[in-house]
Amino acid sequence: MTTSVTIAPCFGITNGVIERENVQQELSRILASSCFRKCVQLSRFLRFAVNEALAGSNGVSKETLIGVEIFGRAPDYDPSIDPVVRVEARRLRMKLAEYYETEGREHTLRIKLPKGGYLPVFEKQPGRAAAPRTIAVLPFADHSADQTLSALSDGLTTRLIARLASQSGLRLASITSVFRFKQRGADPRFLGSQLNAEWLVEGSLRKAGRRFRCDTQLICSADGLHLWAGSFDCGSRNVFAIEDVFAANIAAGIGGVLKHC
Repeated sequence: MTTSVTIAPCFGITNGVIERENVQQELSRILASSCFRKCVQLSRFLRFAVNEALAGSNGVSKETLIGVEIFGRAPDYDPSIDPVVRVEARRLRMKLAEYYETEGREHTLRIKLPKGGYLPVFEKQPGRAAAPRTIAVLPFADHSADQTLSALSDGLTTRLIARLASQSGLRLASITSVFRFKQRGADPRFLGSQLNAEWLVEGSLRKAGRRFRCDTQLICSADGLHLWAGSFDCGSRNVFAIEDVFAANIAAGIGGVLKHC
């Protein structure tokens, strides 16, 4: 079930009803982009502003609060003496404009920061196709006690890449690229940068008797937060059937997230 944000000036929403999940997914795409990936403070500023808007903050977020919370100023911070918030707000507007002129130019939803304020507005762009989403399926880990599921783990990784690649609106990191990171734990933000992927899929396989279990997560590479997780069981003895069952269930779970983007 999705939650829709009602159109109202205090929410900063224009051009129709926009779901919270859509705004949050667009925010994740922005933060994962090359425009924002290395801009730590601007990213924190944008996340804070979006969360304030979604929480229903009225009017302009207080400049003093932003100075303290985002830019580490003292509690007695005086914006009339130190204009850091206004300066960084201008930078954020310029960075958002750059993003929507390049990586986000085809996005149907846009996050904008109006001049003279610190609460964003969320706008639908009619007539634009949704931008393809880039996903990297990391090699599934073998978590069996006897470490005998390596071949099945690799097969599932390959099968899931093929399954997701068949869905419209998705771009998948190549098999060769992702297998470079097999058995190499790394920060999602690093992996997202290396694989040029907004989202990462990671998972593991276990076995108990004749039953197999697959645990999977969909992760935002911008901040390492989980967007979706699923756990699936299969009792088949046929390796290819196991791969197909798990790949189908995982693809369906990820598809449920994507349809709200």
